[in-house]
Amino acid sequence: MRAGRFTAPTQRGASALTLMLLMIALSAMLGLVEIGYLYWSKRDLQKIADLAALAGAQQLETCNAAGTDNAAARGNAFKDNAFDGTFQARCGFWNLQAPDAPLVAADAGHPLNAVQVELRRGALPMFGRVESMPQVRASAVARRAAPVVAFSAGAKLLNVDGAAPLQQLLKTVGVDLSSTEVASYRGLAQLKLTPRGLLQALGIPVSSDLTLGQLNGLLTRSQISVGQLLQVMTSLANQQQLAGVDLSLLQQRLAAANLDSAQLQLGSDDANAGLFASLVAPDGDANSALDVELNALDVLGSAISVGNGRHAVQVQQLNLLGAVTAQASIVEPASIGIGPVGTTAYNAQVRVRLDIDTDQLALLGPLVKLLGIRLHLPVYIDAVDGYARLKDVDCASTPQRANFDVLSSVSNICVGKPSGDWRSTRELCSAANLGNEQLVKLFGLNVLTDRIVLPVLPAQDTLWVPEGGTGSVAPNPLQVGTLLSQLTDALFNALGKLFQTSGSNDDTASSLATQYLEATRKSSGAYDPQAVIGALRNGTGGLGALGDWQTKIVKCDSVLGLVCTTQQGSVWDGFLGTTQIKGGLVGGLLDALGLTSCGGLVAGLAYNTCVRDNLAKYLQTRPGGLGDTSYNPQTGTGSCNTVLCALLKPVMDATLRPLLNGVGTLLGTTLDQVLGLQLGRTDVRVDDIQCHAAQLVR
Repeated sequence: MRAGRFTAPTQRGASALTLMLLMIALSAMLGLVEIGYLYWSKRDLQKIADLAALAGAQQLETCNAAGTDNAAARGNAFKDNAFDGTFQARCGFWNLQAPDAPLVAADAGHPLNAVQVELRRGALPMFGRVESMPQVRASAVARRAAPVVAFSAGAKLLNVDGAAPLQQLLKTVGVDLSSTEVASYRGLAQLKLTPRGLLQALGIPVSSDLTLGQLNGLLTRSQISVGQLLQVMTSLANQQQLAGVDLSLLQQRLAAANLDSAQLQLGSDDANAGLFASLVAPDGDANSALDVELNALDVLGSAISVGNGRHAVQVQQLNLLGAVTAQASIVEPASIGIGPVGTTAYNAQVRVRLDIDTDQLALLGPLVKLLGIRLHLPVYIDAVDGYARLKDVDCASTPQRANFDVLSSVSNICVGKPSGDWRSTRELCSAANLGNEQLVKLFGLNVLTDRIVLPVLPAQDTLWVPEGGTGSVAPNPLQVGTLLSQLTDALFNALGKLFQTSGSNDDTASSLATQYLEATRKSSGAYDPQAVIGALRNGTGGLGALGDWQTKIVKCDSVLGLVCTTQQGSVWDGFLGTTQIKGGLVGGLLDALGLTSCGGLVAGLAYNTCVRDNLAKYLQTRPGGLGDTSYNPQTGTGSCNTVLCALLKPVMDATLRPLLNGVGTLLGTTLDQVLGLQLGRTDVRVDDIQCHAAQLVR
């Protein structure tokens, strides 16, 4: 009995204990739920603060004058997210370089760029109203980056009609990008890619906190082959479901020319031009530059031009009279600029080489060579040289548009001898890279060794370009006309050296006499005074006629040959008297001894030299002298009474002036028709404009 009475209370106590423990466990669970709810409430409030701050940063113009409120942030919180607590917004300047610093009031030195939102509301418990529940707070700061634009500047290197400069140049290495081949990559004009997407496709990691300096360093250290780039573009085209993009045929053509394996640097530095110019971004933040959209066709054109940089195309349409050969090469590809106001993209630089050489004249070469003339003028012209600098962005217009300062110039026009490969030296016309060239010869003797550098002809303009569009600065016809005029003037100035004596008059006269004597010499090799006089009077075999003139000559006609007189007479009579044995006892004896005549015994050992020296002496007596005339070889006007002018004028009129004038006339139109280039023109294409891009910074 006692045992039974004792057992019942013990069971009731155990049940009570179990119930108590269960209640404690349930209370703890409810407390945990309450704490979790408080945490969720905090997260929900933070989300509202983040969204409100982003909305405010995207519309900074809704800040009030005092910077103590932002209507867009307030509307986002109360209307869009049903916030019902205490709201406070501040507008000001947030320094990306000092992320822990507080938001400061905007002023002239600290432009308005950020909004800070602070929210506060009471937390409602799940199980009834509890007055002691804490208030939940949340704060967020969002910054609006300056507008970022992706654009390229320069003559279009690649297009869909097969007529762009790069396509013309590629034909020389067996890559004909026309007809069917063009259609295979036509769709690239709609393909968009970003620097971030390109790097990720290449397996190059890009962290979210990458600085702009680190990004530029990463791009400079990274390389990609043209073939890899085509593969990436094919993959992106498939992802974007673009039709009409089949790059396999293009890659086969490039592989056949060994261009698919050509490596190109993604970033640019002082030593090498890369696919992208040095990237610029607001306040050094790399993310805005990484996410702009680029036109794939522009990227591909720049990439292939890097790989093709050392190839030159023969410009057949500029060949003139067989004396001018022309080549063109892309020596620096167009860069792609990405960044805010102040960012610069450089134009493609296409260099043209004109090799003017009279030794190559097919029809009139013998005449020029008979006088020992060689005009060799290697002319180098950087036909496209310029840049576009982003000046302003209009985010309020539809579509958005960007304003550029565009410098279009035809520069680096020079004549001389490059110290290295003319296709690869960027600053070819500098003193370090261009030496003197032997430009003009006369009678086989060097007349002029020099280098010629013409001044740059810049033309600056302002251009508004909408997003996705292309704007062009039209060629300045006055500047282009000045260019061609200066080039022609420089070439004629070099040619004018032919009409001046080089060295002493004796040397020039001796060279001139040799040309006529060699043209009329006997089969035995001896000079023929009678024959050369006929040539000098009337011309022969292309050599010009000098006619006849009166000069002082010496005659010794007495019987004894001792009385010699000086009198006016025909210059050729005087010359003949010094080369042949004359009558008279003493005179004939002296001539025979070679003392007064080249036909004598003594002088006979050097007969040709004696005849040449005597002829040279008499040539110098011509009225007007040997050289230095007022004759203008460019216009053919002015007096022409010197010996050199009388000889060279027919060559100038028939050959050299048409040759140089032809170069100036053909240059401008041919570059446009053959290479798709217009001198002094720069095209600016805007691929993407990012306005009001906002990001949370705290």
